[in-house]
Amino acid sequence: MLKALRKTRNKINKFFNSFINLKDNFYLKKLQNGDYKVTDSLKYYSQFASPELVKDILEKRISAKDDPRWQEFGFSKPEEYEFWSWRACGIICIKMIIDTAWDKNEKIKDLIEEGIKLGGYVSHDKNGNLIDKGWYYKPLINLAKKYNFTGKVFPHLSIQNICREILKKHFVVVSVDPGLIRYDEVKSDFKGGHVVLVYGFKWENKKCMGFYLHNPSGKSEETRKAFIPTDVFKKAFAGRGFSIWKK
Repeated sequence: MLKALRKTRNKINKFFNSFINLKDNFYLKKLQNGDYKVTDSLKYYSQFASPELVKDILEKRISAKDDPRWQEFGFSKPEEYEFWSWRACGIICIKMIIDTAWDKNEKIKDLIEEGIKLGGYVSHDKNGNLIDKGWYYKPLINLAKKYNFTGKVFPHLSIQNICREILKKHFVVVSVDPGLIRYDEVKSDFKGGHVVLVYGFKWENKKCMGFYLHNPSGKSEETRKAFIPTDVFKKAFAGRGFSIWKK
């Protein structure tokens, strides 16, 4: 019953989204060539305390708990830091937005704990068994609301939708394949499992040429503060996400 309701809701969302895409396409065709961004001064943070070690951590040459700067995230044990650093991409995207808007430096541990309270992530059940599900979009938006932001979830998100949201000065957090965004060798067709923060796009000859984004799990400077061409982005993009903007 529940699965049938989800399928029906999914079809309805796709139907309405097709009209939104037509509207966004009509608006975008009027754009002149150029770069369009929410801001030129977006702060960047990695989901690991030492960005220079991300490549070694992700490729399992070292453990995240061996990161010498692990305490900077606010955790009392390296094992806690290790667990959450692998799962912090959604929180890091919110932190980049908050800290940029209010010139803050919020503790990642505090944001994670607040996000969990809001139902953003379920790591274990009441018996202590690992569940490991999240981050959910709506609780992340609710977390941002505490800092005078609001937002909107997009169950179906298109390239046009993202461009239109950027033009409204809305940040867009999108679900992607992390390996494709980092230009890793990828052998799976699965899309998702990671989120990145999109804050701009390049428009030429009536089409989107690519997106400016901050990737919390970038292995190098070029894949942290990145410009990702549209063809690469499409391969990585899971077609869902949410936007956030200041009230």
